[in-house]
Amino acid sequence: MDMTKKTEVKIRKQNRRNLMMRATVNGIEVYIPRWLKKDSPQVRQFIAEGLKKFEGRVPETPEVQTTTRQIRAMIKAWAGRIGVQPKRITFRVMYKKWGSCSSRENVTLNTALTWLPPHLAEYIVVHELVHLRVFNHGPEFQAAMTQHLPDWREREKELNTYPIA
Repeated sequence: MDMTKKTEVKIRKQNRRNLMMRATVNGIEVYIPRWLKKDSPQVRQFIAEGLKKFEGRVPETPEVQTTTRQIRAMIKAWAGRIGVQPKRITFRVMYKKWGSCSSRENVTLNTALTWLPPHLAEYIVVHELVHLRVFNHGPEFQAAMTQHLPDWREREKELNTYPIA
């Protein structure tokens, strides 16, 4: 697969010392130091090598697989099973995580969940709702995850193959 033709690469200048690349559901983002030219041989080589590493892990065109309505229905169903009630559910663009919850029992979910298959969106929903009971990733959290979603570790591994938007 020739990703240079199918994947959009955005180059952004920042106050930084090194080059950095990340995959998002919209393509590849490359961050370079302000002093470096976007078309320099160093940047072109960095992008070429990075695209090889990301090959097969960047969706060509994101498409909705799970709607926010379906995700909200999952939240309602799973909240009842787990015995929790989030005070607020928010969807927003998040760059480093799929979801989070606060000590005030608010759940925030990455809008990119809509590009995941339903079983992976469900994993994130359950993960965040279990955090409303156990606010860490220790043995008690893992036991609760296993109780509610026995295959959660397999889903987590599969989720790690998707880039976070």
